[in-house]
Amino acid sequence: MIKFPFTLVKRVMVIEKLGHFPWTSLNDLLLTWKAGTKGYITVHKEGKPKSPEQLGYYYALILPEAVKAFEKAEDFSLTIEFGEHRIEVELTLKNMDSFMKQRYAAKTGIHVNKADMNMEDCSIYETWCIKWLATWLKCQIPPADKNWRTNNE
Repeated sequence: MIKFPFTLVKRVMVIEKLGHFPWTSLNDLLLTWKAGTKGYITVHKEGKPKSPEQLGYYYALILPEAVKAFEKAEDFSLTIEFGEHRIEVELTLKNMDSFMKQRYAAKTGIHVNKADMNMEDCSIYETWCIKWLATWLKCQIPPADKNWRTNNE
């Protein structure tokens, strides 16, 4: 999800900020607002929402395995970047999650917000995490089991 904040001065300026999208309904709505009206436009990516199973796979398998791999690798440390500063942090699931999102953003230019992911985005991100961990830490994470519920009965 992307939010475009604005204060309505001229309807055309809002449309220009959104990249000249020809949205007739947006044009019609903005015509009804008075100058100075504040608001934001939210743009959502289409697609099925991510599934609880995808998030479960990420939080219950990928992240814990990543933490174990960092603990085994003595020549690696978990470092989080804040602007130009780097700080070594404790190996926790939360810190590992932040670290993986930062690595992904550094390599792809895409800043991950799992709250707004659809199923495809989540799958792409999880696959990237698995490949990164295999490449850098020799960590092998098994593929997701679509029949995990029936296999555990």
